[in-house]
Amino acid sequence: MKFKMSGYTKSSLIDKITKGDEKAFRLLFDMYYQQLFHQAFYYLSSKEQAEEAVSDVFFIIWKKRETLDKIENIESYLYTSVKHQALHYIRRTNEPEKAPLDLYHIEVIPDNNNPESKLLDEEQRELIQKAINSLPEKCREVFRLFLSDKLKQKEIATLLEISQKTVEAHIATGYKKIHAYLKKRY
Repeated sequence: MKFKMSGYTKSSLIDKITKGDEKAFRLLFDMYYQQLFHQAFYYLSSKEQAEEAVSDVFFIIWKKRETLDKIENIESYLYTSVKHQALHYIRRTNEPEKAPLDLYHIEVIPDNNNPESKLLDEEQRELIQKAINSLPEKCREVFRLFLSDKLKQKEIATLLEISQKTVEAHIATGYKKIHAYLKKRY
């Protein structure tokens, strides 16, 4: 993760939080909020519910901060907590919203600034988004964590409680299916 920790190591940051340092807690929040929001949004398809799920997780962490030093990997803990919180929201409402998940923002750099080129770039972006949305759910989730959230394969395996080989297989499958989808459409 690319984020300046203002001279803290993760363990010293956690240590400060367990002692009630609000500044350190805010730093932890700022470091992980965006990625955790994307994960919650993946499950909930609602901006408001995703924000609420992430806020709930951080609220619980602050309330139980004295036990935070017992957590071995804070990053995995945060991702797993947000996933469980989102699933709890889904179970509570019994009907998750079915809005499409457009978390993949694809940048296609235009060759020039003429309108035809811009239109073709937009068509390419939409086609790639459709290809990603056509992936099986678990494959799409792994692919999103790998590409959008830039997690390592080992981190994804821990987060989703699957083997690293399965993560590799999902990523390879994702690339193959996207390639086949694009080849078929072009």
